[in-house]
This record gives sequence, structure tokens and C-alpha cells, in this order.
Amino acid sequence: MDHLDAKFGSLSRRLLVIAACLVALPLKAVTLDVSESPRSNLVLSLRALLSAQISIVMNAYELTSYDVADALIQKIKEGVRVEILQEGQPVGGLVSEAADIQKKIVKAMEENASSQLHSYLVMTSQTPKGKRRFRYNHAKYIVIDEKAVMVGSENYSPSGQPEPGSAGGTRGWQTFIYDEQMAKNFLAVFKKDCNTSHGDLITLYSPKLSLPRMMGTVADWVSSMQNAATSITKRFAWALSDEPKTLEADHVEFLTSPESSLVGILAFIESAQETLDLELMSFNPMWGKTGEVSPLLNALVASGKRGVKIRVLVNDSTVFGGTNENDIELIETIEQLAKQNKISLKAMIADLPKMRVKYIHNKGALADGYKTLISSINWNQNSVENNRETAISVDSRSINQHYQSIFDLDWNASH
Repeated sequence: MDHLDAKFGSLSRRLLVIAACLVALPLKAVTLDVSESPRSNLVLSLRALLSAQISIVMNAYELTSYDVADALIQKIKEGVRVEILQEGQPVGGLVSEAADIQKKIVKAMEENASSQLHSYLVMTSQTPKGKRRFRYNHAKYIVIDEKAVMVGSENYSPSGQPEPGSAGGTRGWQTFIYDEQMAKNFLAVFKKDCNTSHGDLITLYSPKLSLPRMMGTVADWVSSMQNAATSITKRFAWALSDEPKTLEADHVEFLTSPESSLVGILAFIESAQETLDLELMSFNPMWGKTGEVSPLLNALVASGKRGVKIRVLVNDSTVFGGTNENDIELIETIEQLAKQNKISLKAMIADLPKMRVKYIHNKGALADGYKTLISSINWNQNSVENNRETAISVDSRSINQHYQSIFDLDWNASH
């Protein structure tokens, strides 16, 4: 393990030089709404979607929530431009709900094509070229009116976006960022990924007009967002009953896979000085099939040697009907590393019934009571190097405390 630590140290120094290239917002206060599933993700999603006045740009790994779909269709009928990029080959295949929702949205686009320029693209290898840019288009984000962006760990599905009080929701984090520059960052990725010249996209609906642009200031737009209740019909009136928290951040950074996520996550880990808590759906201690230890795990060990207290809560994979041999292997590996290096590095498998969630789908991290990682990126080589993923790193004590309280409940329930 020593030679791997030395190798990682050299790699880390090089990566941290590159980290300065990560896209970040200026050091100014940024307003964010925060939510989590299963309690409030759907509330935030609907409020964001229904606030749109000009455009909705959506990247979805899964779109199987009829609540989310109905909100999109409502905005299409109201004359809002809707552009969607969706993964066409999710794990387990495209379920009947996804196919049905695609048909309903495309029909709405066709019937309301005169006033706005809608588009619906699907990423797949089932094209004449038969080759994809990414293993999976696994990012989950929505840009509203080119002024704000919602990003998180959860799919737009009944489990990732459950109605409040319903059973069967996953654990995951989501946030809505009121910042035009961050919205532009995500729009640039979306535009790049919607380039049809690569031959890995199928067009379900294609635009025929030039794109309109949102005018006015961010302040004007935020004011309209806060008054979005006027556009919420009785179908979604309950979304006002459990309003997500609105908090402030000092700094926000934007990460993507495969471009910058390894650099960004390593920088996040190395920034920790006292505490580091991880809540993860998956964490592979090895780096794919390379035969090498994950650089993310090596980074945790290095942080532990600096005196950082680290806790790792991972999902119980038996919920998917198989065994949790990989979970146990991870826990045993971490325990062995903690003992060998005499560091405070603890890991547990989640007790899902006590947590009252279907499973952990989160890919989140918390550091020093200040930094928060909200992400679609699983901690394995494929998600970091082969998928399209997105994440943000937020500097904010109030946002960190919000998610820290949830993590502590989950950790204590599993302990």
C-alpha cells in the first residue's frame, strides 16, 4: 500500500495544479434551494419546472415520473420551449413508463410547435455508427430560463422524486442554483452533448425555428420564480405545502465526468482538515479492471493520515435482490486500511429499514462543516472516466449543516 500512496501523492500534486481550471462561480453570495429525497425532491423539481417562462433544458438518465412529465407537458402547452436529452439504454433497459412518457411529451411538442422550438434527443448505441461518446449519459440536471439550474443525485423517477409522504423513495440530495453563470456552464455541456454529428443520438422530435433567448436580469427572474405559485394548477397545488429551504453559498464549483470529476473529487477530499463524511450508492475500492487501488480510496487514506476523521456510509446492495459481497469487501478493506495506518476511517453498510428509504442513491460528501458535494457521480472508474456526469461543490455552512443533519440521522440509524 505504501508504493500506491507514493504514486497517489505524485498524481495528486499534478491534479491539484489542474484543479485551478475547474469552472467556479466568483466569490460572491449565491442563492440555492436545497432538497432531499424522499422528503422534498419532487416539491423542488415541480416548483422549478413550473416557474419556467421561456425555456426548460433537461438532461435525464431516467424520466419515469408522471408528475415531472405532466409539469413538462403543462409548460409546453403554455408556450415554454422544452429541450430534452435522455439516456436511451439505462441499466435494465427502457421501461414501459419511460416509453409512454416519451410519447406523451413528443405529442405535446408536436401539438404546440408553432410558438416554440422544442427538441427531444435520446443517446444510444443503436444507431448506424453504433458507437457512443459515453458509457452512460448519467447526469441529472435541469436549466430554467437560462438563469438557474437544478442538479442532484436522483433520477426523475417515482423513487428519486416521490410524492411527500409516499413510501419507496431513495436517499439522495438535490439543489436549485439561482445563478446565470452556472446555468451557462450546464447549457454549454448540454449543447455539446446534443451535437448529432457523433452519430449516437436518435431524434424523437426536432426543432425547425431559431431559438429565443431569455431577457432581463437575474434579480427579475428570481422574483418571478418566488411568485411561481400563480402558474401552479390544482394538479400540483400540494407542491407549495412543503417548501424546500432557501440558503446562501459563498462559492460554487462545477464538475463534469469525464472532464474534471476526478480532479474535483480529489481536491474535495484533500480540502478536508477535520471531518469528511460520505454517503454513497457505490464505492469500488479498486479502479475498474486496472488492478490498481482507487485513487479516491487512496485520497481518503492520505486525508486520514493528516488527522481527518472520516465516515463512509454505503448502500446495502441486497435491496436489489442479490448479495452484498462487494459492500462487505469494501468495509473490510477500509477497516484493514484504518488499522494498518492507525487512522480514523470508519465505514458501515446502511440499515435501510431504519433509515426508512428504499435504498441509498446518493453520491454526496461533506467536509469540515462547510463544504458539500452534490453529485450524480458514483465512486468508481466508470462513472469518473466513461460516463457523462455532473456535480457541484458548494462552500456554505448552512447548506452543509442541512445535509449533515440528514447524514447523521442515517449514520446513527445504521450504527
